[in-house]
Amino acid sequence: MDTRFPNRTTSVGRRAIVVALVAISAADATTITRPDVLPALHASRVARLGVADVLEVDGASLAREMLMDPASPYSALRDRPSFMNDVDWPSVRADVPGAPLSDDDMLAVLRWDLGMTRARPGVDVATGPGYRDPFVAAGAQKADVSPTIFWHMLDLMGHRRSTQAAFYAVALQILRTQLDTLPSGRQAALGVDATVYDRVMAARHADDVDAYDLRYLATLVQYRLVHWQGGGRTAGGLRQLPVAYRIARVAAAYRDTQGYAAAPPCLRDASPSPAAGTGTEGDARPLCFAAATDRAVHRWYLDESRREAAWLPPRPPSNGLLRLAAVVGMVFPLLEMVSLIEIVDAVIADDLVGADAIASADAEAFAERADLLTCHLPE
Repeated sequence: MDTRFPNRTTSVGRRAIVVALVAISAADATTITRPDVLPALHASRVARLGVADVLEVDGASLAREMLMDPASPYSALRDRPSFMNDVDWPSVRADVPGAPLSDDDMLAVLRWDLGMTRARPGVDVATGPGYRDPFVAAGAQKADVSPTIFWHMLDLMGHRRSTQAAFYAVALQILRTQLDTLPSGRQAALGVDATVYDRVMAARHADDVDAYDLRYLATLVQYRLVHWQGGGRTAGGLRQLPVAYRIARVAAAYRDTQGYAAAPPCLRDASPSPAAGTGTEGDARPLCFAAATDRAVHRWYLDESRREAAWLPPRPPSNGLLRLAAVVGMVFPLLEMVSLIEIVDAVIADDLVGADAIASADAEAFAERADLLTCHLPE
């Protein structure tokens, strides 16, 4: 490691710094309003701390500090994680540009970005029309997917491939947002292809979607998995989730649209019913998705994706469905590595290499890690 980077002495201090590094960005849904929090943090924080120390952090240790019962999909949150009592915590807050953030503001952002919040209708998410059910609405709106896109992708792919439908629903929404926010005269120059959106939304069968459109949509998701930037806002004003959590929430909402043959997993107040699953191995009961954290819903999504992939239909799927599944499969390893801690080195590399803030040997190591995280889509 370059000798310009002084070592810190406590792992708690490292955790506090890295949490801020990966999660404190623009604005919390209700309390943080400035869009300038993240850019000034990367280089200064890593330069003080050291590259190797930054990468010693793991998501499990953060979960233990922030959740009362990390093993439970419905865990309550700790009021004050221990890293907020560390000697480094005041300096973390002081480094944020502008007026100092309160502990509550910073903690709210961390909980949201690290997947520790829920999707209870009327509690965590204010639901709107178009989704036919408040539990479905809460999941889809937390994922920031409009009713039009939500239902179209489900109609196109069906419940048997709903995890893949969720992937493309989020991809289409990313494209739709780009089209809505960029002037039409700049879209082509920036590589935003409106014709992809039009063709996919006009499709009435999976075979109607061509390979170019699938690769284009997958690239939108892939880029955001590797180059995460927090702080965007949803159409409903919430802070935008990391894209892998968005996909998982949409898949869970699709599952809720099917209903439940036995007792429903959620009570009317969005708390788990006695019929709700625990998320443990061997427990096949469905989760109460509204009461579950984004982290837990993501774990369910990965398992559900594998179950769908292993399912053998009574007749071969169409060529279109095979193409849809193949492209999602290329990006699936990144969906498995959703933890912001696991991909933070790729994010840091983008900022620090350009700013000449790390030595050439460290830059090469970061670049190699970023390449490993980036899967190449088939032509």
